[in-house]
Amino acid sequence: MPTSDAQRLGWTTARLPAAALPPAILQIRPLRYTAEGHPGALPPVLGLRAQPAGVMGARAEQDPQSGLIRFQDLPPGNRRVLLTDPERRFLPAAITVAIPSRLPTRPTMGAAAAQPEWPRPTVLLRPGPGRAVPAGMTAVIGTLRDAAGHGLPLALLVVESVMEGRAARIVTWTAEDGGFALWLPGEAPGLDAAAPPPVERAFALHRPTARLAAALAADFAAALPADLDGSAAESRPDLFQPAVARLVAVDGTPAAAPPGRLPIRPARTQRWDITTD
Repeated sequence: MPTSDAQRLGWTTARLPAAALPPAILQIRPLRYTAEGHPGALPPVLGLRAQPAGVMGARAEQDPQSGLIRFQDLPPGNRRVLLTDPERRFLPAAITVAIPSRLPTRPTMGAAAAQPEWPRPTVLLRPGPGRAVPAGMTAVIGTLRDAAGHGLPLALLVVESVMEGRAARIVTWTAEDGGFALWLPGEAPGLDAAAPPPVERAFALHRPTARLAAALAADFAAALPADLDGSAAESRPDLFQPAVARLVAVDGTPAAAPPGRLPIRPARTQRWDITTD
């Protein structure tokens, strides 16, 4: 019999009657990132691994229909959970969640005992550099390297794009090896439309500070900042600092575009490698 993705990844996916399901201490809803200020795109992402730090033996279950990742037993307190994709379709993400005590609050003169509210965060996952780009999608892929030629992990890439006729910002970051994938869904005219001419979009690079870069080099997963938000990360001088990005074509030719501009070809996948000091 063929082995399903869920079986191969070790997920428990058996559907139990609703009355038979024990209460979930934590439910995580993983969705695909679209743009800043936009809700995550459906369907939910399946096949992820979720590992809470410092909790041995914690086992996650993922519902194959809703995509919810459920933990039935976690100790109370602030918990860091790392989400990774064994198939490398999406960049890893870390979140912090406050797990309340299982005990209900004590009744008072004015209120009855209340059951704890279990957290149910949504995590937006950026595409990984190894993921296949859908036909008709506008995308830029490549690798970011420092002056020594080494891949630079967790650098922020920001593009001022368009979506539904309005300005939109796309924020992603580089993978552990410096690879990146910028998907610009609002730039695609559709498969049956005439190919539009190349355009340039405003582009900015923020590299990790020396302290964060050293921690990432020692243990990328452990140093990955939790709850990393695209817009907020740009204003975190303790984590990121602006840097000059120099675009280089596959053959090593520097881009003709001025600094701070990203040439793209709508409805096409284009490669631009980036170097920075």
